Amino acid sequence: MASLASTVSLLEQEAGWRDLRAFLWRAEASDTLELLLLGEADPAERERAVALLEAMEAVDRDAFALLRAAIQRGEGREALAPWLDVGFPTGQHYDVLDHVIAGVLAIEEPDTPLSRLPPEMVFYQPTPARHIVDGVLRAAIAADDVVLDLGSGLGHVPILVHVLTGATARGVEREPAYVTRACEAARALQLAGVTMRVGDARDAEFTDVTVFYLFTPFIGTVLRDVMARIEHEARRRPIRVVTLGPCSRTFARMPWLHSDDPDPEASDRIVVFRSALGGR
Repeated sequence: MASLASTVSLLEQEAGWRDLRAFLWRAEASDTLELLLLGEADPAERERAVALLEAMEAVDRDAFALLRAAIQRGEGREALAPWLDVGFPTGQHYDVLDHVIAGVLAIEEPDTPLSRLPPEMVFYQPTPARHIVDGVLRAAIAADDVVLDLGSGLGHVPILVHVLTGATARGVEREPAYVTRACEAARALQLAGVTMRVGDARDAEFTDVTVFYLFTPFIGTVLRDVMARIEHEARRRPIRVVTLGPCSRTFARMPWLHSDDPDPEASDRIVVFRSALGGR
């Protein structure tokens, strides 16, 4: 591996990472600098590296601000377009797209203690951004859809779905601190089509929802009860169910749903189900 001094010298002369769009370059360069810093004892070289890291963070902040302004103008999809070619995403790890989305959405973590997790509820984990993009594309979500995220946490899915499609996007989440932060972020981005509510998914309003999203937010009887309510809606009109994680296996066994995905029981990528009545 190159030394810290040689890496810093190279980056100081390189203009590419200063491009506002070069998030991946800056992320990889920052990771390398932070790793090399661990073994560097020279104060002067450490100072040069830290100054470079701060410069990269400043470029990111400027880029995030421009993207936020585009979202506020209703131009979010166009502004994010360079990062939306996600291919065939798998796995539940995070990548540079999550870095970009986190910086743009600027959703603050709660600073108050969270409630105790009830039985059959699964610990909150944000959906990796590439899976949100993949789900939007494969479920053909459009501006006339109403999307409901069951277990919406900090609101990444409703916010990003609305930004990318213009769909009415809602979230229901049992943790009030998460809902507060999600609503603050949506207001800051001026997204009138995004709403989040505190509540139990079993009691949420389903009557006009066309797309349901679940990142395995609960198991057992809670999942069973929510599925029964979704089935009731599916017998009234066409719906889509978009899943990620172990709950996909459960939905894949439901006779009132079908999927064109090659492996409808896959837990490491988005699965799109459609009701027997059809839909997009």
